[in-house]
This record gives sequence, C-alpha cells and structure tokens, in this order.
Amino acid sequence: MRKLAIGLVVAAAVFAVAAPAHALDCEGFDLDAGCLFTITGGDTSNPIDGYAVTNADGVPMWDFVRDLEAQAIGYPISQRWTDGPFTLQAFQKVLLQWDPSRQRMNYYNTLDALANRYPSVELPFVPPHQVLEEDQGATFGAIIRNHLALLDQNEAIKERFLREPDWLNLYGLPIRYEERAVDGNPAGVQLLRTQRTVFVVWQVPAAGVTVGRVNLQNVPDKLKTLSNVIIPDAAKRLAPAPDYVLHSAIQALPWVADGVFPHEESSVLLLRKLFSSSQELFWTLVVERQPAWLQRPPDVLAEATLNMLLAFADISWTRKHIGPAQPLLLSILLNAPQEQWPSSFRKLMHKPWMRDGVTWDEMLFAGSFLRFALITPIGAGVFSGRYVEVNDLLLTMLDMPFLDRLEGYERDFIERSPFFGDARSSPSGANFEEVGGYDYALTLLHGFAASGGITDHQALLYSLGGPDHFAQGPIDYAAALHSRHENTRISIKDVHLPLSGPIRLIVIHNRDQRVAHNTMAALETVLQQIVAFTKLPFPHNHLIVHARPGYTSGSPGAHRGDHIIIGSQYIEHDSMSHDTRRVLVNLIARYYAGQVRGYTPNWTAEGIAAIVEVGLGYRSPDWVPESREFNASNQQVHCQVDNVIELSRTLDAACHGQFGARFFLDLYRTLGEAQFRDGFARLIAAVNGRYPLYSKCWPAQPLLGVPCRLPQSPPFEKAFTDAFAFGLPPEAAANVRSLIQRRWHGG
Repeated sequence: MRKLAIGLVVAAAVFAVAAPAHALDCEGFDLDAGCLFTITGGDTSNPIDGYAVTNADGVPMWDFVRDLEAQAIGYPISQRWTDGPFTLQAFQKVLLQWDPSRQRMNYYNTLDALANRYPSVELPFVPPHQVLEEDQGATFGAIIRNHLALLDQNEAIKERFLREPDWLNLYGLPIRYEERAVDGNPAGVQLLRTQRTVFVVWQVPAAGVTVGRVNLQNVPDKLKTLSNVIIPDAAKRLAPAPDYVLHSAIQALPWVADGVFPHEESSVLLLRKLFSSSQELFWTLVVERQPAWLQRPPDVLAEATLNMLLAFADISWTRKHIGPAQPLLLSILLNAPQEQWPSSFRKLMHKPWMRDGVTWDEMLFAGSFLRFALITPIGAGVFSGRYVEVNDLLLTMLDMPFLDRLEGYERDFIERSPFFGDARSSPSGANFEEVGGYDYALTLLHGFAASGGITDHQALLYSLGGPDHFAQGPIDYAAALHSRHENTRISIKDVHLPLSGPIRLIVIHNRDQRVAHNTMAALETVLQQIVAFTKLPFPHNHLIVHARPGYTSGSPGAHRGDHIIIGSQYIEHDSMSHDTRRVLVNLIARYYAGQVRGYTPNWTAEGIAAIVEVGLGYRSPDWVPESREFNASNQQVHCQVDNVIELSRTLDAACHGQFGARFFLDLYRTLGEAQFRDGFARLIAAVNGRYPLYSKCWPAQPLLGVPCRLPQSPPFEKAFTDAFAFGLPPEAAANVRSLIQRRWHGG
C-alpha cells in the first residue's frame, strides 16, 4: 500500500483523477487536436488570443478535460509547461499533471508544492501549511482519519467536502482549519486549506459573496499573479488563434474542393468542431460512412444533423473506438426528426453508464427509451404543444434511483410502462388517451418522484407486467404497485460465468412462498451447462425467474422473452432435482432463440430447447418428438408445408414444438455434437442483431449513411445452410443442404 509522505509536502504526492459526468465545452477556437480557449484570454488588445488545451506530443490534456465539469476545474489560465518528465497546465481551480511513466493524468498537490518549494509565499485568505504530529509513523488510513477530523470544526464545510464522492482526488486531504475576524466578527471568514484548494465561508457581508455559502477559491488564479511561482511566466503568455486550416478529409468533400461559398462556411466550421470534439466520430461520418447528404452542398438538414452530432460528440466513448452497438445507437438518435432535440436525450447520453461505452443492454435500453419518446402517443408530444411537459417527464424518469445504474431489466420496465403510453401495457388495456394521456402519465410519474422515485425492486417487479388489478386513478395505480412490492420477495445473487462474465440471478416469488435453499445453485449450474454446451455467452447480464403457482407438469413454465416463469413447486423443495433442472434447461435455453432476431419462428425456440436438453443428457439421445403432420394449405394439422418460414406464424403451438425439435435433432444427429455446436454458434453470429430497433421510421433522408429502413437480413434458410454446411466435406455439406431443403419445402 502506498504511504502518504510525512508532512504532506512532497510535490509529487498526487492522486489519479476520476471524471465527473459533464464535459467542459470549447469556449473559443477549435483546433485539430484541441481548443484555444479565449474566454480566459480576453484581457488583451486581441480578443482572439487564448490558452490552448490540446493532445499535442502524446499528452491527452484535451481529451481529459472534456470529461470534467467547468465548475470543478475552471477554464485554462496558462499554456502547458514541463517540469522534469511531467507536463502541467493551470486551470482556474486546479493544476493538471501528466505522468508519462504511468500514462495517467493527476491533480497536482498545488498547495503542498507551494509550502515545500516556496515556504515564504503567503496567499491572501489561505491558511498556512501545517504538519500534524499524530501523522508521525502512522499508516495511510490513520493519516486520512487524522486529517478528516479537521472537518469537524465546521459542519457546513464538512458537508460540502464530503458531498463530493471523489474528494480525495479533487481536493486532497484537509490540512488546516482557521477562522479570521472580519468587521468585529471573530469568525467573519472561515477557511479550510486542503492539499489542492481552499474552502471559504463568509459570515459577514462582503462584495461578491453570499453569507453562509461554502465556496472554493481559485488558488491557481492567485498563483498566476506571482512571478514564476509554480506557474512559469512563459506559460502565462497568450497564443493567437491559428490559421484557418482544414483536415484533408474535409478538403476532399466535393463542395469544399471547388471552394467554400459564404453560405457553406458554417457547415465547414461545424465539421472542424466535430473533428476537434471526436476524431473517431468524425472519421466514422466523413471517411467511412460518407453519407450522401454530406457529399452535396449543405442545406438546413445537413447543418441540423451536424449540430446533433456535436450534441453528444463530447461523450467519452464517441472519442474512442466506436463498437458494434454504437453505430446502431447513433442511427436511432439521428433518424429522429431534426426540428427538436430534447434535453432529456442529452441527459440520457450523459448517464455514467452511457458515457463509459455502450453495451448491448444499454443500447437496447436507449433504443426503447428513444423509440417510446419519439413514436408512441406520448412521444408525439415532443413535437406538439406539450413538448415541455413531455421532456420534463423524461427528465424526471432519468433522475429516478432505478436508472442510477443499468442491470438490464430496466428496458423491460420501459417497454411495459404506462408512462410512455404503450397501448399493450396501458391500464386495463385501455388506449393511452382514454386513461388521461399526458396528465395521467405526468401525475403518476411525479407521484413516484415525490416518494423518492422508482426503486430497482419496483422497476424489477413492474418489468413482469402491471398489477393484477387496476383502479382508475394514478394514485390508486401507484398504490397497487406498492402493494405488490410489499407482498413479493426478491432474492438476488451475482455470479461469474465463463464466456459470459458477471450475471445477476434474480428469483421473484410471493412473500409467503417457500424457496429451496439451493435454488440459486441450481440456476448457476444450469447456466454453466448451457453456456458450455452452446459455446456462447448467455445473451443478457441478468436472469429473472418468476415462481408462480398454477403451472403443472404438463406446462411447467413459460419463457416470456425477458424472464421465465416456473411452477412454484419446482423450486420449493429441492431445486437441484433432475426434474427442476430439466425444466430450467428448457426455459433458459430459449433465450438463445432471442439472439436470432428479426425472423425467429416459434419453432426455433422449441428446437433450441430440445437440442440443449438432449445434449446435456436431460433427454435420451434417441428421443423422438410426438409425430404429427399438418397441411398448411387447408389449415389442418399435418406436417407437410411448402414454406415453413412464411407459414410458421399461422401454425399451432403443438406443431411448432414438434417441427422445431425434429428439425434440430435431425441436424444434431447428422452432424454430431461438435460440428452442430460450431454451426449453431455460426448461425447466431450471422443473424444476431439484424432487426429494426424501432417500429417506425421518419420520412427523412438517410443519416450517418444508415437508411431509415434498415437492410433486410439474408433469408433464414440460407443463414441455416451457410452456418451448418460450412467447412464440411462436399458429400457431408450436400447432406446438410438436402436435409434443410426437405424440412423447409417438404418432401
């Protein structure tokens, strides 16, 4: 464990920085690798002089500060300078130091360095440095406790100090508390010196202050008034704005190559700003996608689109590698009408779990949120006279506790929520407007907000569907949700599976219902078996099991797409029994059918479940599904069809199950277990995610090169053939193709 230096005066004693949630905007001129801030350089005769914050020479100062709040660090007040191997730059409230050996940015211990290197310098309203005797020979933990005890002398400063979760990085440890007399008041000004800043509270009226408010001093601003004290005089010199230089990719655009006309200059500036904000996003848009709207002279739509891109170009993942989920998310955002860009969208993009990169679960949640916000009846309000109320509703939702982090089931809550007016989930099946429309949703949502917001457990329960009964007012409806929460017990266990990573197991059951002690162990065992057999990670980061009475051996459970229901008797006594594990295998295996999105016939889920049961030994290898035949042409139950894919949605459930099980078992027995599993993995990899993320497109031209109507996936029969016949000897491949064709077309 690293020890804190005795006396806390070593200038190199710095801590790694963690970034808050909002970005520092460029206030000045965009540079190819940063920004020339003129906002703190306007005191000269040239208003376009400023301080450059860039990524030059491999020091990512610009990338780093864009993840910090202006209120926390202030604007730059110097150019960068070097001190030995370190590169530093001063901002109004902090000094940042780049450590090349560790490749990380640190907050510099500004006041410790001042005490160590310039002991005779005193700054106005800054308490002198002190060394605590009790620190001598103490452990790092004891030193922290010694210095935090200084906060007990002022409750207001203590509350403000500890309110910042990253106080150790941002402020450092408290060093000295002091009260000074002002206008006859012995505690007229109260001061706390830390390693990096000074807290100040005025208890008497003074110019520019509010009595009793806790503020932070701009310590680097005070240092800047001194000559060569920590901040070199040379670094204080202002730099002029650079010449108007365009990136080669911008110069190559047809309408730029032939000269930029006055009405095109604003679009060129937006492209330059996009480049300085996110080179990754710029490259994706201008170089890789090359959308048609960017190749012709810009119009109002093009400028609106570029502005929309800039609205989230300062999010960290757009400046790094744009993964497979993220272009889809960008497409969702950019296929919305351009007239409005609600602040709730930006707030969604700035949630911490969105800023650090987008997983599939996060992308799907964002897709559901934006789809409902734009397309459903309540979303229509974004473009109506009730825009402010709708945006307020979305902002209120995003502030609730259940969205502080994303476990995965929050999307199910959004999909079933009455707040967005989904006709499928509106109370009593009524039309959204019939139950009060916006007023109903706003009343219900603000009612939850007033009681502390929707919690994780409430959202989890509601993801299973609305209350069993509904009373006609939002207050009664909220009470029904709370009542169900009180009558339900939720058990949670976090496990880590090979290939899948962390998975949260969730069992929901009635409060008075008994659940076997080994239920979680059974779930983990079954998941491990399925993942090992399929060689594929479990598709979600959570698994919800809803135990309900009434499911018999003839129908032991059901898969609901986002959770499974199992008869309560299966988990009341011994969840590790063969019968219980077989039922769990069948139900959980169906999640993999959901990976074959966009054209998943019901029989696919039945087939996958059957083959996993056989492969894991829960069914005999010689098992033959009940033999039935159907004739789709006259709607009689016979198993001779012309095209199973087209007709699959019209066939009854029994025929789906029988056909799917027979089809997959035929492939399994023809190929053998190893080759079948490889083919199954190729099938899911080939078709996974090829489906529209929203049910409606707006009649706008393609954006980011993605058309409003997503390209159709390859035919399912071809996907099957390519996956299972791949790499086989010619004769074996011909047998597989023949088998698939016979099942598809009969004969």
